[in-house]
Formats: sequence, C-alpha cells, structure tokens
Amino acid sequence: MSGDWPGEERRRMRTDLLVKPAPSETDTSNPPTQQPASDGPAPGSSTTTPNSEGQEPANASEKPDSAQASPASGTIPGSGTLLGSGTPLVSGTLSSAITGSDALETPLPAEEGWQKKIRTLTGGLIAPKPGPQELTRRDTLASIRRVYPRPVTVTIAQPAGGAGKTSLTVALASTIGNTSDHNVLAMDNNETMGTLGVRTRSNGSNMTIIDLLDALEQLKSERTRSGDVQYYTRPQGDNRFCVLASDEDPDRMQMLTRPTFNELLEVVQRFWNVVVLDTGNNTRAENWLAGIDATDQLVFPVELNDKSVVSVLRTIEQLQAMSQVTGNQHYASLCEHAVLVITPGSHRRAVAPERRKELRQMLEQALGETATFLTVPYEPALDTNGLIDWQLATDESVRAFEKVAAAVSAGLFRSASNDTTPRNTKEN
Repeated sequence: MSGDWPGEERRRMRTDLLVKPAPSETDTSNPPTQQPASDGPAPGSSTTTPNSEGQEPANASEKPDSAQASPASGTIPGSGTLLGSGTPLVSGTLSSAITGSDALETPLPAEEGWQKKIRTLTGGLIAPKPGPQELTRRDTLASIRRVYPRPVTVTIAQPAGGAGKTSLTVALASTIGNTSDHNVLAMDNNETMGTLGVRTRSNGSNMTIIDLLDALEQLKSERTRSGDVQYYTRPQGDNRFCVLASDEDPDRMQMLTRPTFNELLEVVQRFWNVVVLDTGNNTRAENWLAGIDATDQLVFPVELNDKSVVSVLRTIEQLQAMSQVTGNQHYASLCEHAVLVITPGSHRRAVAPERRKELRQMLEQALGETATFLTVPYEPALDTNGLIDWQLATDESVRAFEKVAAAVSAGLFRSASNDTTPRNTKEN
C-alpha cells in the first residue's frame, strides 16, 4: 500500500473490511473435496466427505445449504447479497415496521413559547405540541442544515458602494455557521481593498488572500491538512466561520486573475464546503467574473432607492447579456433564481412608500417569478463602521436571516444536485 493511501485503494479497503458473518457449526471456509467419479459407492461406505474438522455429517441432510457460499466468494451466506453492494445486510419485516413507523417522526418537545413554559412548570407531565411558528422555524433550520453533494459557492453582488454587501456576507456566513455543521468561509473577492477583513475580527492574524496565493503551489499537495490552509484565514470564534481577507495593497490584489482565483477556490473548498464571496464594485474585473462563473447561488442586497436598484438592474442586464453572447445560460439562470435581500438602509425615510413600491416592481419584473424576495429588519449590529459581531444581533434579525439562509441553501442544493461538478473546474 502506498504512503498516500489513495482514494481507489481506500475504497477497496472499505469493502474488504466489511464485517463477515461468524462461522457456523458447519464451516464452509474450506470447501469439501470432491470424490473421484465411480460407478457407485462401495458397499457400506458413505457418500459424504470429511469436513475441515475431520468429522463426517451423519447423512446428506446435514450437508451445507447450497445457497450458503463461502465468505471468499463475496456473498453473504443464505442471502445472496454481495459484499459492498450497498444492499442492507438485514431484511426483515418486524424491524422495518418499527423504523418506518410514524413514531420516529414525532416532533421533539416544544422549546419555544407558552408550550415550553407549561412543559417546564409541570415537569413534563403536560407537554403541548410545538406551535406553528416553532414548527416553521424547525423546517427553516432543517433547510439550512441539508447536505450538499459537493462544495458550493454563494456570491453577494451589488456594484453600488455602501450597499451592505459586507454586512450581508457576515450575517449570512454567521447564520449558516451557527445553525448547521457546514464549514463556512467568507472570502473577500474584491479587486481593490475590500472591507471584510476590517469589519471582522483578526484574532491576531494579518494574513490575506495574497499570502495564501504565495503558498498556493505547496497547498495543492494531497498531503495538505486543514490547519495548513486555515493559517491564512481569520477564524471568527462563536460566529462559526472563517474570513479570507483581501490585501490592503490594491496592486497586489491585481494578482487575483481568473486562473489564480479558480486554483485558490479549488484549494479552500477541500476544507470549507460553503464559500461566501463578498465582491467588489467592478463587474468586469477578472476575479469578479471568475467568482460569477463559480457561483451556485447569487444574492443581491438592495435598498429600495434609485441608486441601489439601478445598480442591481445593471448587474442583472449584464449577466443576461453574457448568456446571450456566450450561449452559456448559467448567468441568466443565476438571475432567475437569485435571492434578493431588501435592507432598510440609511435612506429608508427619504423614499416615499409609492416610490419604494415602484422600485420593487421593477426588480420583480427584471428577475421574474422564480427569484426570491426577502425583507430583513434594521439591525444595529450591522449598522456600524466598526467590527460586526453577529452574536449581538437581535432575535428579530436572527430569525429574518435564518429565512434568508434557508432560501440560499435551497438554491445551493438545487444547483449542486443538478450538476455535481464544481463550477470553478469547468470551461466557461
């Protein structure tokens, strides 16, 4: 066996290591030796041959069942089930009657509202079922926790500056990280000096995406471990995600071309299965276009004012035009299934309600019926020029962003299920 223990050999070993049935009284591991052909048995002789222990069965009825093959044949004795075929080793009606019963789908006790208070006060003697709101939230969390068939990428896009891309990136990454077992990386895909590294905790690290690029050749090795790559990121503690910050030198950030972006994403996706891209303002930059090529779910943060809406509409029009020119429907599909997060913004009081309604209708017309529109409340923890700590968010905002994360997760699952090949490994 090679030192690297490659995947193909590992899969063979997994099959070989399946538990084999315990030997029965009649051991068939050494098949009986066949007697030479003759005209018939000698008078008084037996037609059987000794087994592996030298003992003869009393008669032919004690011979091993013909359906019982040796373990070496790769068949489960008495069943015909091949080892490693994926078929359950147990096939019974009594156990399946229990495992398939509705009892296993019984909701857990209520953990919210008056139902929880009554259950707590009575010591569980009275346990009302969870209310509709709690059941809805459980469905929301279950959607976030679903498992994807491959690593996935979310892109937060909005060319207008100060439109809330970084705030949404942090809130979304924190929500997915806190409510699931996904490994989440928020990556600053800004062609200039992005602010993701400024708005999140450094935890003593000054590493950036350019430092990771400098070590990329070594990190491509199959021997690379999680800690080798995580060294270049900034873990966010209780917020349960890591940050890959952009460099503070705009000249160095120009190194992030389309090929280098794809190579970098391929490395980090070995250890983080959900990557959230915080993008810059130049929708024609190489790294922005490379990020769009790799995107499974597109998210637009938008304030219902003219500047913000026009910026989103122009991005939509650019992506639709890219599909028309290239024939690649990926870009148009991103718009059709986009998640649009309506934020209050600082201009919410300056725009008349009638105008806000008109602007929303324009967005709905541009994106179509398959897009998802969600509104989040004003959150003081996001409206700051300093660090963003999602642990300080209000319950109202936490619930609202859980719905955003669920909508994003549904789109990620749809994209990954329809095409199990990571997008950054394709020719576009």
